[in-house]
Amino acid sequence: MIKFGPSGTGLAFGEDGLSKTIQVPSWLKAKNLDLFEYSFGRGVRIGEETARSYGEEFAKHGIEISVHAPYFINMATDDEQKALNNHNYLIDSITALKNLGGNRCVFHPGSPLKKNRRDAMDILIGRMDIMLQEMYDLGHNDILLGVETMGKFAQLGDEDEVIEIVSRDNMLVPCIDFGHLNARTCGGITGYDEYARIIEKFINGVGFEKVDNMHIHFSKIEYSPKGEVRHLTFGDTQYGPDYEPLAKAFYEFDIHPYVVCESAGTQTEDSLYMKNYYNSLK
Repeated sequence: MIKFGPSGTGLAFGEDGLSKTIQVPSWLKAKNLDLFEYSFGRGVRIGEETARSYGEEFAKHGIEISVHAPYFINMATDDEQKALNNHNYLIDSITALKNLGGNRCVFHPGSPLKKNRRDAMDILIGRMDIMLQEMYDLGHNDILLGVETMGKFAQLGDEDEVIEIVSRDNMLVPCIDFGHLNARTCGGITGYDEYARIIEKFINGVGFEKVDNMHIHFSKIEYSPKGEVRHLTFGDTQYGPDYEPLAKAFYEFDIHPYVVCESAGTQTEDSLYMKNYYNSLK
């Protein structure tokens, strides 16, 4: 079943007089949403006991939970100490995820820095193979790692690069951020046909099962000639992309991803709009 929810709570949570993470599951349930993404963007700073208490509440209210690993992970680094740190950041994220009762962890592939993209991808693939083996050794092969498409030209994570990475192991699934793809093509997603092209490309590249079970990030995003600038709300009429034709693509392709809204402050309201619009197509 396709599921919808926000990354973080946005402004509405505080406006409803709430302030504690443990209140999030019941709040989302009351809003008829299905999932929540917990961001470790600046580091994994949650203890085991706290994570387990949150997890009990998410399970009690039937809200799925995923996590986003720290933003500063760069699997393409050629620095051995930084590579070890990256592995630890991911393992810490996955450990916290399991304590929270979830099974999906999203991460950014990284950046070439001063290397050419092919050399950087070769390094990244080597690092990922080591990382995946470590996860199998630790018994973490029961989770899904979402490899995210990125919004800046300078970052690894275009469609082809994510397909290449995801193809390496059953634990890996695409995390397609359509706002990012629109930003890195300076407004290239103009309607249903472009959404369909992207989905078809991923089906051909990684198989229908992974696309059916993929993770999605969605928001409208301002962009410049270098790609992503900042996240916007659904109220934006300048940058896009529009959500409605994507909902149609979900329906037409009969896929059931986890859809996480990353709007700037209105992610909860926009998540509910996404869910309700999709259900109106049935």
